[in-house]
Amino acid sequence: MYQYYRRPQDVVGKDDELLNYWNTMPGSVQLQLLESGITVATLGELKMLREHLEAGGKS
Repeated sequence: MYQYYRRPQDVVGKDDELLNYWNTMPGSVQLQLLESGITVATLGELKMLREHLEAGGKS
């Protein structure tokens, strides 16, 4: 059985600003994003996802 593990670059790409922000996020948020199929292209998207996940995913 093959298991695929995502890396931070799979979520935020190779943008230094996004990777630096990724490193400030709590591990629980990072893990949720790594386990999801979500990718982000902007810092705003990443910040919004962080806020959403830290709030327990409540809208």
